[in-house]
Amino acid sequence: MSRRRKGFTLLEVLVVLFIVSVMTGITVINLPGFAQTDVFDYESDRLKAVIGMLREDAIMQSNEYGLQVQRLDAGDNYGYEFYVYDAEYQDWQALTELPFSSRSLPEEFVLSLKVEGDDVQLQSEDAPPVLILSSGEVTPFTLLVAHRDNATLNRTLESDGYSDVDWQEE
Repeated sequence: MSRRRKGFTLLEVLVVLFIVSVMTGITVINLPGFAQTDVFDYESDRLKAVIGMLREDAIMQSNEYGLQVQRLDAGDNYGYEFYVYDAEYQDWQALTELPFSSRSLPEEFVLSLKVEGDDVQLQSEDAPPVLILSSGEVTPFTLLVAHRDNATLNRTLESDGYSDVDWQEE
């Protein structure tokens, strides 16, 4: 009568360790990509949500708001700022309360704004190019949010002027 041995052979243990190390290596290599995607998704979704909140606030408070996309510090950094129209002074005032205060994006972000099909100069001192009116209307615009180092990370936020601001269908 032969006795059966219980356990794993050295070869089986080595094969399992090899498979685990290969899978770990693949995961570690892809971690920066996951982090890029996470920050990109967070910032782009935040921008959409804040514009939606401001649109609702414009209707409820009967205020006129504006959105200005900016290139910061005469460099490659981008950001955006929201304004409210002050009828008494007939001037646009920057909003300072959260979540509507100015926002500076990470340096790997690139923003490109088109209003009614035309490119907008980002350092304009005039009225904000995108208006969010108390009637619920929004200036028709297209805002490209892209990642400088990863061409696959880009989204386009758009408004036709009447419906909700939403991501362009891919």
